[in-house]
Amino acid sequence: MTDLDDEDDVLKPSPSKRWRTMALKTAQFVPPVISIGCAITVGYFAYMAANQKPPADIAALAVSILKSSDASPEMREWAADAIGIQNDIGMPAKSIQQ
Repeated sequence: MTDLDDEDDVLKPSPSKRWRTMALKTAQFVPPVISIGCAITVGYFAYMAANQKPPADIAALAVSILKSSDASPEMREWAADAIGIQNDIGMPAKSIQQ
């Protein structure tokens, strides 16, 4: 059988070596955690900005522009974009029913 070492025989690391080891492990572990946290935060704010509904007054203005018969094509394009209507998608003629 293997003889077990006594506690007195095992060299204990000095306090400075323990602190240095902890500092090195911390330096290896903390930057990726901070990076992941920042990426999650940026992703959250980007999602919130992309999915934000237009204010009611802008939506009402856009609807009135779309209903108007004398609005320019640029204004109609802005109104469709402000409401979130995609007008660049082509539709096959078969899908239109009367």
